[in-house]
Amino acid sequence: MDIIKLENTYKTPYQGRNWRDTKHELPIKPKDTLSFCDLRNCSLEGLDLSMVEFFGCRLNGTLFKAANLHQTQFIGCFSSDDYPPTDFSRVSGNASVVHSHLHYKGEFMGDSVYIDDNFWMGDSLESKWPDVVAAAATETLSDRNDVRYNAAAKLGDLDNPVVAPILACLLADDEWDVRSIALETLGNLRHQKFPQGDNILLQWMFLRLGDRHSIVRQTARNLVEILSPPNHVLLASINRMMSSESEERISGVLAAIELCRLDEQYWSLLEPKIIESLLSDEAPDVRQECSYLLEILDDC
Repeated sequence: MDIIKLENTYKTPYQGRNWRDTKHELPIKPKDTLSFCDLRNCSLEGLDLSMVEFFGCRLNGTLFKAANLHQTQFIGCFSSDDYPPTDFSRVSGNASVVHSHLHYKGEFMGDSVYIDDNFWMGDSLESKWPDVVAAAATETLSDRNDVRYNAAAKLGDLDNPVVAPILACLLADDEWDVRSIALETLGNLRHQKFPQGDNILLQWMFLRLGDRHSIVRQTARNLVEILSPPNHVLLASINRMMSSESEERISGVLAAIELCRLDEQYWSLLEPKIIESLLSDEAPDVRQECSYLLEILDDC
């Protein structure tokens, strides 16, 4: 399962974090972004979440009680009507809710949302997903991998791209077959650009080029041919070779292998000095896969 944490000077983007049932305080600060994270039954009580973006996050039972939600954004997030609601008791500030389906504690008044007398500039009334779509999305939350697999396929049949961010949570699933069907479904849903977060969704999808399971990598490679993602999207996968974590480095090398096997046009994305340095990497599997990558390049 990929867990990506990239650093920059002003915020931290968290992707694919499984923080479900976490009891300790989460390290979220203003302006951070959380994408495709499982936050079910976590406590964000009292945190300053101003200008934080939640994109495609699972929010059943998440506690936002007394949090500062100034200009906080919830985009493509989901909390099922069948599970505990998201708790927004005594929050302060305003937030926007876009293309989300949120089951939460609060009170609707007109086209806006009031929660404990705090005004939200949201569109939650209008952004409720169709019942059949919400029901299928609920099944992606199941503890049974066969149910999650079938749910991904069902969401593809429903052909509603609004679910793409929450479907993307399954790309971090523990089961390879669930990751593979979710990736295939996301590819099928992208008739045109995704309605929200197209670039981040594409980057997250093509990180599967470095998946530990060969069938998931093959699915991602097929989608490269079908979708022809821009080079900067593919570089997000390859550049993991420069990570300080060995699991990330091996994923980056595996991604490079898949692209080089696919078409020589992708050779230009590689940095020879980085590949050479990895031949003496401390992790044996990184060294092994890097040697194989060089063999591919030498044979072509």
